Amino acid sequence: MESFRNANIIIVDDDDEICFNLAELVRSWGLSVDTFTRPDMLFSRIRENKCDVLLLDVYISEVCGLDLLPEINSTNRDLKIIIITGFADKEMAIRALKLGAFDLLEKPFQADLLYHTVFRALNTLEKERESRRLIADLQKSQTELLQHKERLENLNAQLGDTNRALSIFAQNIEREREEVEKKIAIKLRNLITPMVDKLRRDKNLSRYGPELDMLVMQIEDLTSGFTMDSRIAATLSFTELRIASLIKNGVTTDEIARQLHISASTVRTHRKNIRKKLKINNVQYSLRNFLSSKV
Repeated sequence: MESFRNANIIIVDDDDEICFNLAELVRSWGLSVDTFTRPDMLFSRIRENKCDVLLLDVYISEVCGLDLLPEINSTNRDLKIIIITGFADKEMAIRALKLGAFDLLEKPFQADLLYHTVFRALNTLEKERESRRLIADLQKSQTELLQHKERLENLNAQLGDTNRALSIFAQNIEREREEVEKKIAIKLRNLITPMVDKLRRDKNLSRYGPELDMLVMQIEDLTSGFTMDSRIAATLSFTELRIASLIKNGVTTDEIARQLHISASTVRTHRKNIRKKLKINNVQYSLRNFLSSKV
């Protein structure tokens, strides 16, 4: 059989003629053959993994071949042992199989019987080897999958840490941005509004009063969102929001009235409406303190 061309057969029998005849027969099947008449010469060859099927006589130089089976199997289990004997009984056959023999043939046996037994042993051995290779490949694949899984878990953990760090970083950036915007808004209002008020008081610039008022309104409109809580900004009207922003910055009622060109009583009415809308029921609770706490 072509697939077993490289198979190695070892024959161990103390009868030179039997060894020769069996070797010639096995070679005619296209298999490699070695023969030994002494069992001690067998083990070095087995240790080198140069045996696929062993034809072992029961009695070799006053040594029982069956007694050699445990040592042979412990030396190399990757082979099949066929026991050959001139006399076989049921007890011997059972013992041989229990000790790991593949089969037992009684001499003289037909060439066809030996042929089928040897190639059946080779076929069984090849299937066992293939099974071991598949199991080894599966174990290797399983190990690689576990390693990949571990690497993925580590990567996921690292990604999780990175995402958390980025999230914290983004939150910090957002807080810093809001702080910067608030500082810019406050500085813009605190620097420009007094300058505009000074210009408004200049009689030579009285004709620009509407424009200056518009400038103040634009500044307050631009900066009110940065200096006031979003809930408050959504609750109050535009005029109330302007007044609330001025109150928060410590501007008095009379000064608010002067800046907005309305009466002080109108400012006080707006203050009451602001407290009502913001649900500040305690009259002793300062509106300025409340608005400052909502920055």
